Amino acid sequence: MKRKLSALILIIIYSAAAAYGENIRGKVVESISLSDSSSGEAVSFLMNIEDVFAVTVDPASGFVEGFEVELKLPSDLRDYSNSFALSIYKRISPEVSTGIGTFYGSKYETLFLSNSAKIFIQVPYLNKLETETSPYTTVLSSPLTRADLPVMFTILPLMKGFPSSLYSSSFEISVSPVLSDSGNLNISINTPDSLSNAEYTLRVDNSRLAASDKTVTLKTGTHTVSLDMEGAAPLRKTVTIRKGETLQLNLEPEMLKSRAMLDVPENSDVFIDGEKIEYPAGKTLELPPGEHVVLIKYGDYKISKKITVTPGKDCKISLFLDIFVEEN
Repeated sequence: MKRKLSALILIIIYSAAAAYGENIRGKVVESISLSDSSSGEAVSFLMNIEDVFAVTVDPASGFVEGFEVELKLPSDLRDYSNSFALSIYKRISPEVSTGIGTFYGSKYETLFLSNSAKIFIQVPYLNKLETETSPYTTVLSSPLTRADLPVMFTILPLMKGFPSSLYSSSFEISVSPVLSDSGNLNISINTPDSLSNAEYTLRVDNSRLAASDKTVTLKTGTHTVSLDMEGAAPLRKTVTIRKGETLQLNLEPEMLKSRAMLDVPENSDVFIDGEKIEYPAGKTLELPPGEHVVLIKYGDYKISKKITVTPGKDCKISLFLDIFVEEN
């Protein structure tokens, strides 16, 4: 009976360990959340042996492909090559907060610390990273998933008997996102009221965008945006896309100017929309697109007409007076 009870206790203990993973205890010196807005900027801090730090990725991020951890080893630790290891754990619980705590997670990777002054580690997220890097960079092969986050890092000794002074030596740590070679371009079109119903064609690098497609993902570098709208002057803009950034581009099309030439007898009074027009001979006047009412007075003769001005098109307003003779 005692043997069965002992076996049952061992099974319960093993099941609990399997459920929670490995025990990680230490002082949390930093908890980092990476996102598209990180823009490649590094978070730098100090940590000692047996301290821990955590890294996660904002689920809304679209450009974070992983992150790079840079370790600058203290000089007195370099005499103990491969005697310390950087242990990385995934699926950390409970929620990470700064200060001393106990956490549980699954072992993700263990890296032995050589006597190099500086070490770089790239951790892939969702997909594998390029492996062509500098000789001092280790690119991990197994990508993290969203369910694996956050991950936790700690530096642990592999044996006992080290001088106590080593435990007060600080590592310089920098964590920065690895961003995809692309960014977003968000386009808004501020259309004048008179052109609110005008058809238009929007292109990026000669590729036409759908009317509902105002945000596009582009490779980093220079791109050309063009807008051709009926009744508006063509717009051409050059933009530069940077890694992981969203660039806002506001397009403000300008209506094409329309002009009218007056051809009326001398001493005529011309009114457009109720306003008297002073017009020099042989000159044109500018009219905004849309409907207008033209009234011409010549002596006792008066005539009015409604006209429609098309953006970018000129017109001529004429008054003809003639005498018709009819024979009986």
